[in-house]
Amino acid sequence: MARVLGAPVALGLWSLCWSLAIATPLPPAHGNVAEGETKPDPDVTERCSDGWSFDATTLDDNGTMLFFKGTHYWRLDTSRDGWHSWPIAHQWPQGPSAVDAAFSWEEKLYLVQGTQVYVFLTKGGYTLVSGYPKRLEKEVGTPHGIILDSVDAAFICPGSSRLHIMAGRRLWWLDLKSGAQATWTELPWPHEKVDGALCMEKSLGPNSCSANGPGLYLIHGPNLYCYSDVEKLNAAKALPQPQNVTSLLGCTH
Repeated sequence: MARVLGAPVALGLWSLCWSLAIATPLPPAHGNVAEGETKPDPDVTERCSDGWSFDATTLDDNGTMLFFKGTHYWRLDTSRDGWHSWPIAHQWPQGPSAVDAAFSWEEKLYLVQGTQVYVFLTKGGYTLVSGYPKRLEKEVGTPHGIILDSVDAAFICPGSSRLHIMAGRRLWWLDLKSGAQATWTELPWPHEKVDGALCMEKSLGPNSCSANGPGLYLIHGPNLYCYSDVEKLNAAKALPQPQNVTSLLGCTH
């Protein structure tokens, strides 16, 4: 039969347990931050993680890089001093739920999802052009004898009307001024697939593709491939040594 402890003994045991609890506090629960520690920024943790990739990228009218991933997009926000993500629906409520490819031309932003293209006027905010979305072939035509179910990436170099479109192993260029009557011309290149592409005039410092700043950046998964221009891409027989795509996103590793 168990005996009931006397009041002095019970009080002594209680005091001992309380002293031990103060001396050895429990570690913070998973996801919590101990006192005095700084909680990691989830935006930084995600975009700078190993193997980070995205679905599409382009430049806006100000030359700011936009990266699309799932239902969100990333942008360098100078007002908040860094890269941050928002839902696509926050900026483009009439736009697609996700983006496969994107490009900008003559104050318009083109967002492609599957076979559909959404065109937004960019002056004074983003306004969906009447009649959109429409099938991509109604906007820019199609390659001869090929029906594209989707595209992987697209880019336009500053000051040009040449749109480059990539789908799987194939790369074409066409003149946007020709609209749906455009002739698609296939070009050689060494890539099997890409997720995004940027053609830029401004220098990215140590991450620039050429000494004078301008460059063509192709991205596949976490890898960033640099070319000084489209001609160098077409002439390449093998892939250059890749950088990490997170170098474009303000990451230090």
